[in-house]
Amino acid sequence: MKLRRNRKGPITMPIVSMGDIAFLMIIFFMVCSNFVKESQIEYKSPTSLNLASVESSSPSVAMDKEGKIYLEGKPVASADALKADLEKRLKEKDPKDVKGRSVLFKCDLRLARDDFQPVMEAIVGAGGIVVAVGDLLKPSDN
Repeated sequence: MKLRRNRKGPITMPIVSMGDIAFLMIIFFMVCSNFVKESQIEYKSPTSLNLASVESSSPSVAMDKEGKIYLEGKPVASADALKADLEKRLKEKDPKDVKGRSVLFKCDLRLARDDFQPVMEAIVGAGGIVVAVGDLLKPSDN
């Protein structure tokens, strides 16, 4: 007696849910990644009525409320050391390239002008263009 095998079509794998899985994986990796370079630095941005949006620029310099200087999230000893580091980073940039020479400067609102002025001078002395960061002041906040 011969046994008959049931012949079925080819085995298919459901791929409809693959898109959902890929989308969830993208969200998972975005949540787990680190977007902010200076996340450990605490500072309160100054406010202004007239601010333009700024594209993310590299390198970035930040000063916290104690007046400590950070370059790309790493502490720098002084404004002179910052100038030397920035000169190394900007030396191969074209002097006419405004976008390539821009340096984001984030400073705490509570710092006096005498505290952050040497840092701004170091950025300019290294050949950078200062792009200051602040928060938009709403007219109702006046």
